Amino acid sequence: MQVWYISFHGGDDDAEWNNIHVYDLEGEPLGKALATHTLPEGLELRELRGFAFGPDGALYVANAYQHASQVLRFTGTVNAQHQHEFIDIFVDRHQDNLGLAHPFDVTFGPDNNLYVPSQDTNVVGRYYGPHEESGTPGQPMPFPAALENANPRHLLPGTFVPSAEHAPNGVRTVRRTLFGPKGDLLVVDRATDSVKRYETPSGKLRAVYQHHKLQKPVHMVMRHPDDTILVGSREQNAIFVVDPGTGEVESLVEPGAGGLEAPAGMAMGPDGKLYVCSRMGKSILRFDPHTGAPDPRPFISKLKDYPEFISLVDRQGDGA
Repeated sequence: MQVWYISFHGGDDDAEWNNIHVYDLEGEPLGKALATHTLPEGLELRELRGFAFGPDGALYVANAYQHASQVLRFTGTVNAQHQHEFIDIFVDRHQDNLGLAHPFDVTFGPDNNLYVPSQDTNVVGRYYGPHEESGTPGQPMPFPAALENANPRHLLPGTFVPSAEHAPNGVRTVRRTLFGPKGDLLVVDRATDSVKRYETPSGKLRAVYQHHKLQKPVHMVMRHPDDTILVGSREQNAIFVVDPGTGEVESLVEPGAGGLEAPAGMAMGPDGKLYVCSRMGKSILRFDPHTGAPDPRPFISKLKDYPEFISLVDRQGDGA
């Protein structure tokens, strides 16, 4: 059964806790994705951000509430209540993992290891994946070859993409990450109005994609089958398309089209449309991914909180 998973900003109100919600393909709410009754005592879900299914089939979620910077792991299959049950804290912030601070996203690479951008340190950390035998799953991995000449005292454990404060090829304000052409890691750098492309596994900076109107990007998504990158501009209320083959960046969705306000998470839908979280508009909008033309009405409107991430999920285990 295909459904939409949408994470929201969350906050101090009880209604904003456990903030990954499920919607059907018609935009009707189906409840929350995670089973809170399976959580250990003291673990709170109050600022959930990016989420992804790992190579083990489990659901990984960035938990970023105050000092509890973590990547949580839940069952990939849902229970009788159509919810994912807690397995463990896969990655946790501790003295030997200070790079993990206010995680924004989770992404698994072609090497099946986990990559996590952290907003407070502006690094993309790399952690051993669940099936890795050369190291302990969930623990920071060694620095990539591109950082061999960097001062290790300035690098945080597990760093794959460094902060610009620590190395010249780094990121100033890290946001969304995903793996794109040739298995390279794409990283949104909000402060430099760009998307940066890093070779894997070396960590070498291969390209920087910019446009004079691409201001304050946060989210992106791959458009298939041409493998171009769609990037939202928070400042322009617009979406741009990046051709990684040529490096060209062009406008796709015009500023404010369809009521777009501060584009956040994006995903391709089963109907071939581009679904976009209009963060300040508290709605989910649809666009033609090739022309940028908006649908006349929002897919979902009048949401109670600010939508952050959206993903189309083929939900397993609910018998549908």
